Amino acid sequence: MSHNLIQGKTPLDLEIPWFSYAAIDFLKEFVQSDMTVFEYGSGGSTLFFAERAKSVVSVEDNERWFDMVSKRLQQKSIRNALLKFQPFDFRNPKGFEQSAYLNAIPDGPLDIVVIDGSEEWTQVRPICFEKAEAHVREGGIIVLDDSWRYPGLRQNNRARSHRIFQSVGPCRPGVTSTDVFFY
Repeated sequence: MSHNLIQGKTPLDLEIPWFSYAAIDFLKEFVQSDMTVFEYGSGGSTLFFAERAKSVVSVEDNERWFDMVSKRLQQKSIRNALLKFQPFDFRNPKGFEQSAYLNAIPDGPLDIVVIDGSEEWTQVRPICFEKAEAHVREGGIIVLDDSWRYPGLRQNNRARSHRIFQSVGPCRPGVTSTDVFFY
């Protein structure tokens, strides 16, 4: 089985995040059964974390994807994951700072915050990152996928350290980067 492309499968089908495989391997070791997870964006990662962590809360803006992920959670009788539908027009991100999507993050402290949600032409993940920094606990992490798009975040953050996990990833051609910021 090729690590790079698995014919006709999505990360939701594979129940793994759409991150670099290097980051997935790290997270398999890092995630503990007493941890709380919040995700900007849902999918295979939601099932991955639900299998390993105490609880997962995910916010999703795409109704079709929300329905698909919700259905998969029901089929697998997963009860420690809460999926919130908060539509937002990412093509016109005016008002994002006040959106229900951005503010769906629970009051912390959280062990893991994932930033991998929708984004069109305007970068909103840095805004999600700033919000996440206020909610991650000491000893926790923020996972930023497609991190090569946000070089400024590698320099401007409050993390005590961070690692770049660069490798191929599931269901996608080429190499990608997933950064993990340690608090």
